[in-house]
Amino acid sequence: MAKTATTDAAARVAWAAALGALELSLDAAARTIAVSTMSGSTSAEGELASALTTWTPPVGLGALPADFAVRASDLLTNQQKIIIELEQARSVTLKHLTAVRLVPSKRDARASVYLDVAG
Repeated sequence: MAKTATTDAAARVAWAAALGALELSLDAAARTIAVSTMSGSTSAEGELASALTTWTPPVGLGALPADFAVRASDLLTNQQKIIIELEQARSVTLKHLTAVRLVPSKRDARASVYLDVAG
């Protein structure tokens, strides 16, 4: 029975560490998105790239302890919110890029630079 208690304790520690790491990554991504959105710039891209790493699922965790279920569910909910924010930011960026691409890159030097609004 002591072996099971030790195994359970080790599994709890491993799950706590795995969930903690995911929560920290999610918090870093949320902060970076917030800074980028508020400033309207892409200077946070480097920070976002460094905050986001390729995630590899931990191995050997076993079943999620029942008392971690709410924490894991909250993490999933917050990940889904970040996904929605990223999709919205992507959509806005695409609209801006489309608008920028509509601006002619060159103008004919012979063309008028004035606009006759009086008619």
